[in-house]
Amino acid sequence: MNASGQSGEGRRHLVVGDGITAAAFVAHCNLKAGDTLTVLGKHASQLGRGAAYASQDPTKPWGYAYLLNSPADDIDPAFAVWLAQNWDDIQGTMKGRQPDWLTAAAPLLAKGDTYGLNAPRAFYGDFMEQQVAQDLDALRAKGVAIKIIDAAAVSVAQTDQVLLVTTEDGKKIAADSIDIASGGPSTQRIRGDDGAYSAPTLFGQEARIAKHIRAGAEIFCIGANATMLDVLRLCQSLVEEDDLNLVACSPSGGLPPPLVPRLPRRLTTPNLTEGHADAQNFLAEVWTAMEAARASGDEMREIRAGFRAYFIEHGLHRFVPDPAQAR
Repeated sequence: MNASGQSGEGRRHLVVGDGITAAAFVAHCNLKAGDTLTVLGKHASQLGRGAAYASQDPTKPWGYAYLLNSPADDIDPAFAVWLAQNWDDIQGTMKGRQPDWLTAAAPLLAKGDTYGLNAPRAFYGDFMEQQVAQDLDALRAKGVAIKIIDAAAVSVAQTDQVLLVTTEDGKKIAADSIDIASGGPSTQRIRGDDGAYSAPTLFGQEARIAKHIRAGAEIFCIGANATMLDVLRLCQSLVEEDDLNLVACSPSGGLPPPLVPRLPRRLTTPNLTEGHADAQNFLAEVWTAMEAARASGDEMREIRAGFRAYFIEHGLHRFVPDPAQAR
């Protein structure tokens, strides 16, 4: 988002958000000496973590219970390297915690495969904070001024000369251009989801939910996606496996497919047609290619990681040139 005018004192660029997408905008902001970068987010001083990879209180049983949905080298090969380099500290942090992630990881560790671990998400947050710090230092070295503001944005308005962002405490921040990365869709709300015995979200509600788990109440999870696995991890961090009383409900009745990598490594390698006229035809080809990969014996982890790497390398614009259809 850009204003038509610009101040004569260098470009003022604003990134709204504190998660991994905001961090990517910062890493690729293409600013030069004399420009100013402002990062605005509720937890901007921990840029890169966002809600998904937030720092955890080690005194809480669930502090490191939530795991990444994919193996480390699928999330980011550099994170897989970081995990191996910091393994001694990670072992110390996880020792004695429930669920017993270290024991569950033992088969991969026995093969020397730390890259295949579904690590606790807080560790990926640690990694991202370090990456962001390096990116910010590189910008400072170029002569870019950096401002970090811990506050949530509530609106943005455009004038002929400037973009104005208003924060939750009523302050206004002027910018010449803005990247907005304020978060993805929230959990679908339903009537009665916020009461004495219900919660609309998991994160931030753990202490209240924990009382019911410890009391032996049945935990009924509406939905059976990755967030349901987080609910399961919360339960496992508080009570023994034999005492779990968890029910998950979804229209399909199915569970997320496991993403445990096989050795030796293999990834699906798509070969898709370029220049589709519309998104529907392109998505039909993607689905056909995924079904063919399943039929040939590829597992979901290998398909997902392979397609992700393929699109990172080739870019969506090759396959759907029309920007409206690409969206």
